[in-house]
Amino acid sequence: MIPFLTYPLALAALATLPALTAIYLLRNRFRRRTVSSLMLWHFTLQSRQGGTRVHRLQLPLLFFLELLALALLVTAATGPHWKSSQNNRPLIVVLDDSFSMRAVHDGASAQARAQKFLEGLFHHGAPPSVRLILAGKEPHSLGSIEKNWSQVAGLLSQWTCRSPDARLEPALTLAVEAGKDQANILILTDHKPDDENVSNRRVEWHSFGAAVDNIAIVNASRVAFENQDRCLLEIANFSTGSRSARLLVQAGTNTEAVPLSLDGRGSRRLVFNVPSATPSLHASLDPDALADDDDIQLLPPIRKRVRVQVRLPDENLTALADRILAATGLRSSISADPEIIIHDNASAATGNAWDLFWLTGAATNAFTGPFIIDDSHPVAQGMALDGIVWAAANITNAPGDVPIILAGNVPLVSTRDDAFGTRHLTLNYNPGLSTLQDTPALPILFWNLLRWRSDEMPGLKESNARLGADVTVKTDGHAVTMTRPDGVKKDFPATTGDIALETPMPGIYSVATGTITNQFSVNTIAADESDVSGCASGQWGKWSEDAQQRLEEASATWIFGLLALALLATHLWLVATAKGAR
Repeated sequence: MIPFLTYPLALAALATLPALTAIYLLRNRFRRRTVSSLMLWHFTLQSRQGGTRVHRLQLPLLFFLELLALALLVTAATGPHWKSSQNNRPLIVVLDDSFSMRAVHDGASAQARAQKFLEGLFHHGAPPSVRLILAGKEPHSLGSIEKNWSQVAGLLSQWTCRSPDARLEPALTLAVEAGKDQANILILTDHKPDDENVSNRRVEWHSFGAAVDNIAIVNASRVAFENQDRCLLEIANFSTGSRSARLLVQAGTNTEAVPLSLDGRGSRRLVFNVPSATPSLHASLDPDALADDDDIQLLPPIRKRVRVQVRLPDENLTALADRILAATGLRSSISADPEIIIHDNASAATGNAWDLFWLTGAATNAFTGPFIIDDSHPVAQGMALDGIVWAAANITNAPGDVPIILAGNVPLVSTRDDAFGTRHLTLNYNPGLSTLQDTPALPILFWNLLRWRSDEMPGLKESNARLGADVTVKTDGHAVTMTRPDGVKKDFPATTGDIALETPMPGIYSVATGTITNQFSVNTIAADESDVSGCASGQWGKWSEDAQQRLEEASATWIFGLLALALLATHLWLVATAKGAR
C-alpha cells in the first residue's frame, strides 16, 4: 500500500542526495605504502584531496547508510499517510433472532444463508474487530469483541432464532451507540426495512428471506371448565391461495386426524373438551417451510383449591356461604389446616390463614348507592352493584384498614395486612335486608377472594405459556430450580415473592421449589413471525467509502522516522569502530 504525501514540497530536500553522491565521487583516493626513504624519488609527492577528474569508485558503507538515511528523512518530512481499506473499520453485526429466520427455502434457511454471507466477509478481508448483537424481544450483545472468524463462529452458537419477535430498531440504536461513529453496522435479517432508503451511510441491511407459503398454529389454550378442560386451537393459512392441511390431535392415548380446508389468508378455530385427567394434549400439522409453528403441547391447567373453614353460628348464613363457595369451583373439599377462615368474631382468626370477618350485627342500614368500587383491587374486579340494596352497619374505617367498596363514607368491604403479611378482610353485609345475594355480584366477590388466595399460594400460576413470555412462580422461602427442555438447570436463591422465569425455547420446563415440582409447557405461537409471505432477499444501504477513508487515514511519519534513526545509529557505531571506511 503506497502512502500519499501531506507536504509534497518537502521533496525539494531530495537535492541533498546528488550533493552527497558528488562529494564521494569527486574525492581522490590513493593507497599509502611504507618505504625506507624518499631520497631516490625524483619528484615531490603532493597529496591530491580534490579535483575535477573522476577516479575509480571506492564508496564506503557509510555512504550508502547516509544516502538511505537522507531519503528516509525527506520522506518523513512530506508527512505520509496511509489510505486504509474499508474493512479496516470495526464491524457490528445485528442478527435477527426471530423464529421466521428458520423458514426453509431451496434447502436452506435464512439463518444459514446469513451465516454463510458473514463468513464470506472474513474470507475477503477480516475487520479488525467484530461485535454481535441479537435482535430478539430485547436486544443484547453477545460476549466481547472478537478478532477472527473462529471466535465469531463460536458466538454464533447462541444465535438460535427462537424469539417470537425481532426488535431491529432498538438493536440498531444499540449498535450505533456502541460504534460511536467509528464502526460499520451490518444487519442480517429475512425482510426488507420499513424505509428502503437507508440514509445512514454506515449501515448495510442484508435480507436473506424468501416469500413462502406457511400454515401455522397461531393460538392455543387449555383452561379449566367444570370437570373438564376446554381447549382452543386456531390454525391460519399465510398464503394467498386456498390450502388443505391435516391437524393431528393426540389427547392421552386417543389420536384424531382433523382435515382442514383454509381459504387464502384465512383461519379456522377448533374448540373441544378433553377430560381433566388427560396428562398432555399434543397437536401438530403436516411439515412445511416453517416447522416451528406446526407443533404445540398443552398441559392440564393448574387447579388450585383453597381450604376454607366457615365458622358462622347462624345456620342460614353458613348455608349461604357454603352455597356460594361451592359455586366458585375454587373451594377444596378439605377444610383442615384452612387457608381462609370465614367468621363473625374479630378474634377468631388463628395461625397464618387469611380471615374474612363477616359483620352482620347492627347491619340495618340499607344502601342503594352510589357505590365506590376500587376496580384495581383483586377482590372487586368485575363487580357491578347497580340497582342492588346492600344492608350494612353505619361504621367508619378501622385504623389500618383499606376500603375496597364503599357506600358514601361507609366501608362495605375493606382489608388490612398484619405485621406477618397475613391478610384480614371485613365484609359489612346483612343478607336478610339485602338483594346482593340475588345477583352475580356476591359470587363474584367470593370467587375473587378465593382466586386472590390461590394466586398467593406457592407454585406456578399457569401451566401453558407462549415462547418468550415470562412465567411467574410464587415462592414461600425455598430455593427454586428450573430445568429447561434441553436439560440446562438454573437455580434461584431462597426468597419470598414472585420469580419471573424466562422461556427462551419451546418445550416442557420443570420447576422445583421445596418439595413441590411443577411443569409448564412453552409453545411457539406468534402470528406475525409465522407470516413469512412478506420475506424477501436483497441489500439496502451501503457503507460510505469517502467517510471510511477520512476516518481511517493514519500518519506514517513515525515509521520513516524510526527507520532513519536506526540507520543513523548504525552509522555512528561504524564510525566509532572504524569499520565504515573499509
